[in-house]
Amino acid sequence: MRRSGARQGSLLVLALLAATACGTSTASESSVPSHVPVEFRHACGHPHARVEVRAIPVTVRHADCDLTGVQISYKTYGGAYVPRRPNEDYGLSSGLQISTNDSMDVTVRANGPLGDQQ
Repeated sequence: MRRSGARQGSLLVLALLAATACGTSTASESSVPSHVPVEFRHACGHPHARVEVRAIPVTVRHADCDLTGVQISYKTYGGAYVPRRPNEDYGLSSGLQISTNDSMDVTVRANGPLGDQQ
């Protein structure tokens, strides 16, 4: 009986070590650095989450917040998903541009005069 309890404890420790070693892409909002804009915090590490950007241009460092696969929109400029590979740009006809660099930092911009899109 004692062996089975020890074995279960060992399995739990191994499972926790494996999860830590593999790293998880999810982050709780409390673990996200305070300099990451508030509207992005819930989406860090959560592909398919949605973010309505409050101010542009904005860049979010991948090291602080993994936005891979997150849908980002801005006012009437529409929205798009953050690219899954480095150095990709998505530009929409509405003027929204979402791009990544070598480090997978995400930059959101809007081209043209703000407020023209109705």
